[in-house]
Amino acid sequence: MDARLPSEEHHPESGASLRLPEDLHDRIGQMVLVGFRGLTPHEAEPTLRQIRAGSIGAVVLYDVDAQSGERRNIASPQQLSKLVEAIKEAGQIPPLVTVDAEGGFFQKLRPRHGFAPTASAGDMGERNDLAFTRSNAGVIADMLVDAGIDMNLAPVVDFLNVTASYYSLVRRTIAPDSALVIAHAREFVLTHRERGILTTLKHFPGMRGALTPYSPGLNEKIEDWSEEELEPFRVLIAEGLADAVLTTRVVYPQIDPGVPACLSKKIVGGMLRSDLGYDGVAISDPIEMQAIWDAYGFAAGTVLAVNAGIDLVLLCNVSSIVPYSDDRADEVVKILSDAVARGEVAESRIDQACRRVLALKSRLRHA
Repeated sequence: MDARLPSEEHHPESGASLRLPEDLHDRIGQMVLVGFRGLTPHEAEPTLRQIRAGSIGAVVLYDVDAQSGERRNIASPQQLSKLVEAIKEAGQIPPLVTVDAEGGFFQKLRPRHGFAPTASAGDMGERNDLAFTRSNAGVIADMLVDAGIDMNLAPVVDFLNVTASYYSLVRRTIAPDSALVIAHAREFVLTHRERGILTTLKHFPGMRGALTPYSPGLNEKIEDWSEEELEPFRVLIAEGLADAVLTTRVVYPQIDPGVPACLSKKIVGGMLRSDLGYDGVAISDPIEMQAIWDAYGFAAGTVLAVNAGIDLVLLCNVSSIVPYSDDRADEVVKILSDAVARGEVAESRIDQACRRVLALKSRLRHA
């Protein structure tokens, strides 16, 4: 195992930088995973300021800005390394730097930016050659190491969804059955771990069924979900291969009618925590997604997610619908601080989430 990623029992949690912050503001800040604009440290100064102030615990990188269509955080390997270095140096507790690097189309480190070409999850499953999957995952992980990125928001462990044209187009899913998904996802995760990179299983509790598009009052729904879709999560969690789990914004009427998964106590607290025994970091789908933002609003959606058991509140800040804000992280901290003051969120829930995030960060040794 890579020296940057010690085993669970050797977490350097006694280090001063990873102790639970005394200030509630800083504890909440560790729960914020936010996207931002800027190719250079100068352009990203509003975000660096919030990191220095303790309002950001993690960032997510994008290559293209959804609203402007311009380059966002990624233009070249050299530029990216300098930006990531500045991000990490800004925080007393370095932010966790994350990116979507699934391979193929859904890969933010793209050949047009000077990075190596990669195969998609669909390609890996179609070839069904574990050696090929290890090799492809190694190419992806090596790029993340070179850039200084800590965590890949991958792999997708949903089953193949032939009814979802977008998923089929970009080939984000590995295979139509759980055995193949588990086998290739395992190799993907282990290959990243060998290089010291954390990974994220998504999208809990599974998106195999036909997705009903968002419409006001109905959200996005999957009505034909089955228990079988939990199997990749169940097996990989039991094997200790879940560094983090990302829960989806989709509503599952069979499980919790009307409530998006990442806001649902039944799904996050019940299925993920109690049923599957997962005690690691749970990440929300982006709170600014229309299915959450329109139905609940930014503040209420954030509070519901945390009370459901979410530890990292994801705000990609890259929506084509919700306006970008340089102050999104500060807004989250205020929302949750006010909710604690009103008794809507227990301070113990904040502490629990913060400890999970710090435990995850303790597995990384920053230069």
